Amino acid sequence: MRFRHLLTATAVGLLAIGCAPPQAANSTKTGAGETTGELTVWLFQEAANAPKEAVVAEAVTEFEAAHDGVTVNVEYLPVDGRATRFNGAFNDKASAPDVAEFGNTDLAGYVASNGFTDLTADLEKWPETKDLVPEVLDTAKVDGKTYGIPWFTGTRALYYRTDVFTELGLTPPKTLTELTETARAVRAAKPDLYGIAVGGKYTYALLPYVWANGGDIAKRDGDKWTAAIDTSPAGRPP
Repeated sequence: MRFRHLLTATAVGLLAIGCAPPQAANSTKTGAGETTGELTVWLFQEAANAPKEAVVAEAVTEFEAAHDGVTVNVEYLPVDGRATRFNGAFNDKASAPDVAEFGNTDLAGYVASNGFTDLTADLEKWPETKDLVPEVLDTAKVDGKTYGIPWFTGTRALYYRTDVFTELGLTPPKTLTELTETARAVRAAKPDLYGIAVGGKYTYALLPYVWANGGDIAKRDGDKWTAAIDTSPAGRPP
């Protein structure tokens, strides 16, 4: 059984600045505009965290050297327990970080909790904004306002069985239409195989196909959302 890479997509990690609970009016713990004191930073703990810690420690040393009177306290959060910590921070300013790493899929919920600072005006004055990829920065926006800064992009890949393709005389598809046709050909020739599959609990691997075909998960109507995943072209045959 041999596999070969077919295509890639990306997932985005973001940094939020000035996380705080609603009663704190989205200001940092030391007060908006203050430039000294302790800076609390939350980052995700990776499966192999040592390389990340080494890079972050170097950045902290450089930052503290350039900002007299500032101490950076970095805490690594297990990804599985992030929701509890973030929700707690949004309701208790004493436990709220000043900077936090989070996934772009969490953004809308955190903004709805009034937990993040609107960075739109700040980014317009930040010289480094010109280096941000607009499409990636868009993943940090809700209703046109920016609540985070791109921290990293992660590659996702689709692989195919080279032995099956060789046996059936198939060539790697280059478009979604070709991918659909190829998947159906594999399924028809080998009923014991799926033509294409994603993890049963990994919804995000499926959604790019929905969006690429012009479909959507839900559509907004005023203050309400209506499901659209069961309509064409999202998934239901026309």
